[in-house]
Amino acid sequence: MAIHDDDFDIPQPGALQVRQPVELEIVAETDLGYKAVIDDRYIGLIYFDEISQPLRIGAYLKGWIKAVRPDGKIDLTITALDAESRNELEEMILGHLRKHGGEVRLSDKSSPEEIFRLFKASKKNFKRAIGSLYKSRRILIKDESIQIV
Repeated sequence: MAIHDDDFDIPQPGALQVRQPVELEIVAETDLGYKAVIDDRYIGLIYFDEISQPLRIGAYLKGWIKAVRPDGKIDLTITALDAESRNELEEMILGHLRKHGGEVRLSDKSSPEEIFRLFKASKKNFKRAIGSLYKSRRILIKDESIQIV
C-alpha cells in the first residue's frame, strides 16, 4: 500500500512545536530521506543528513519536531535536540580522544557509518560537537584527525 501525504492531517498552527517529542513510524524511503507517521496523525520527513542510526520501514521510534513549514510539511529529527545530548556527545568525543592517546583519525570528512559506529550520532551532530569543542579550545581539528588540547 502506497503512502500519500494527503492521507494525513495538516497540523493546525500551534498544534506542533519545534523540539516537541513525538512517536514515529517509518513508512517509506524517498529521495530525500524517510517518511514517518507522527503520533498516528501527521506525516513528516527525516532527511538523510539527520539520520543517526539505520532505519527500516515499519520501525517505531521516538523523534522530535525540527520544523513545521508554512505549507504544513513537517521536518523531523531522531536525534535529541537538547543541550544535554550535545554536551554528552562532546564528552564522548573527549573520552575517546583520551582513551586513544589524545589524537584520533577522525574529522569532518569521516564517514557517517564510522561516526555512528563510534558515537551513535549523526555526522551532522558530530561536526557540530567538534566545532563546539574547537571553539572552546578543547580540541584541534587537523586535515585527517582531531587532537585534544
